[in-house]
Amino acid sequence: MITWANLRASAAPWLAIPILIYTYLYIDDVTFTAPSRYGVQSGESAAYAVAIIAPATAAAAAWEAGRHRRLGALRFTGQRSALPQFLRAASPVLTLLVVLVTAALMMAHHAVGVMPSGTGWLAAAHLIVISLGWLVIGWSLGSVLPRSIAAPAAGIGCWAWLSVPQATSNAWIRHLGGFIDGQSSVTDLISPAVYLVPWGVVAGLALAFWLLARRSRRTLATVLALAVATATLIVGHAAVADWGFGTPTHPRGAAPYCTGKAPMVCVPPEYEPYAQQLRQDALAPIERLKEAGIAAPDELRIASAENSLRSGIWPLYWSPPPRGAHPDAADFDSDFAESAVTGTAAHAGAGVCEQPGSLPAAWAALVVGLKEKDVQEALTPQDWATVRSVQRLPAGDQVAWFTRTAVNLKHCGKVRS
Repeated sequence: MITWANLRASAAPWLAIPILIYTYLYIDDVTFTAPSRYGVQSGESAAYAVAIIAPATAAAAAWEAGRHRRLGALRFTGQRSALPQFLRAASPVLTLLVVLVTAALMMAHHAVGVMPSGTGWLAAAHLIVISLGWLVIGWSLGSVLPRSIAAPAAGIGCWAWLSVPQATSNAWIRHLGGFIDGQSSVTDLISPAVYLVPWGVVAGLALAFWLLARRSRRTLATVLALAVATATLIVGHAAVADWGFGTPTHPRGAAPYCTGKAPMVCVPPEYEPYAQQLRQDALAPIERLKEAGIAAPDELRIASAENSLRSGIWPLYWSPPPRGAHPDAADFDSDFAESAVTGTAAHAGAGVCEQPGSLPAAWAALVVGLKEKDVQEALTPQDWATVRSVQRLPAGDQVAWFTRTAVNLKHCGKVRS
């Protein structure tokens, strides 16, 4: 009855409707292809809404703390320990958080086609942990400041901490807040440290704000709070200092699904329904490249770029089509030209890279049937002139140029820099 009465008296549940609308927009922004049925993507899509759910939770907690501070109810329940008091008082905010997280998971399920699985559950837990940490921070602010100040300060502060670093030139700070920029692919998974580091940071900051909110021994509490916050940021910086601007990933270990022969097509298990069609779409470009003098691959494989390729295996660059659209044959041919470059380099034992717009890829794109106008628009005038001059060479010289250019990897210079 106490919890129900607290819910009825609270304004926190009224935040659900506007926040759910924003949550849908965040999740919709990162699920723009046909449903992949990839459980990791489902969890990470739900976690993408942390940038709106965590600020809402922080603001609601600050408002509720201010309401209880004004009522003075918590001071008259001394026979209860601090944690049960807090859980009862914060029940409207916790209820709001449960509703928002559940809705985010349902929205992600609708967009991706499945519930989270594997490390997708780690991403879902990330949404909960970051929001709980900011709940404590917001509650601490509401315990010492007027709620008209504490609520916007907590909400705006949380949003700024999560979102603003993504636009700054300091690479390390964007990894501490917990707003993950990017998602796992079907071939590469985000490192668990990307979640664990922000968990430690938000826990440290929550402890620091909780200390600041203590009414007794304020001087000591302030010193301890500053020490905890400083130590948290120092340790966090040390943990992410070498990450750069990107999100650390590692190759996924799932067994692929393979179909056909000469070439065999191997794809992640989620792409099994597309495997036969991918093989059919690849036959014509392979035949055109073969007629031009390029050795046909034995296998086409969608796999992590970090995995080395054996001779005779070409990477296959492909992802599900945009929602409500059919696959674009021109896009497939363009990506297949990149596959030819990488596969040729791997066949010669050279390192591999993918550089869209490279000269060998442009030549291969013309061979597989891409329109000259489309290829020309993707190149500088100087590069287009080079490709046209190569096309005027005898067939054998063209193949020799393509192989030599693909193997020397000069087209990867921009990637390395």
